[in-house]
Amino acid sequence: MLSTAKKYHVSFAAIKLDKELKSQLPLWYHLGATKKLRLLNNTRVSDCLRTNHAANIVADIMRIARRDCYIRERASRNDYIPENCECEECTNDRRMGCRHPRKCCQEAEKALAEVKPKWHPDTRSPQDGMSLTRKRQDTNTVALAEGGTLTFDPSLTTRGELSDAFRVFVDL
Repeated sequence: MLSTAKKYHVSFAAIKLDKELKSQLPLWYHLGATKKLRLLNNTRVSDCLRTNHAANIVADIMRIARRDCYIRERASRNDYIPENCECEECTNDRRMGCRHPRKCCQEAEKALAEVKPKWHPDTRSPQDGMSLTRKRQDTNTVALAEGGTLTFDPSLTTRGELSDAFRVFVDL
């Protein structure tokens, strides 16, 4: 598959992604990651996150990094984070083979911090002024259903499936 992609110059060519698409990107080899994230990729905790927590995409890591129990402990401004949390999520993690759920939450937060702002789901993309107004979008919806004339949407934001952002013959 990779050799075919290389042969036909397939590239991930999105200028802007919406929040949902940013959340679907793979975390561990993220195209918008700093070098530090690549270093975090090869640790015991990252192995645990992938194996025991099934954390492969940005949305998975966000879910782990934003657990209520972890947020409460962190808000107490105490550097010591106890490992004896009995919440449902931490208990389930231990059942799945994780020895240190809180450490995994902490590492997930660190990994998420290494995603550059352009690719981070929490960062709003700058307005390009190219998107259709709500009224024109509604008019397009009606026109599409009735076979009428559509207004071109020049928006630079890619929405929908992750596969929609790939382009073929990019380097030609």
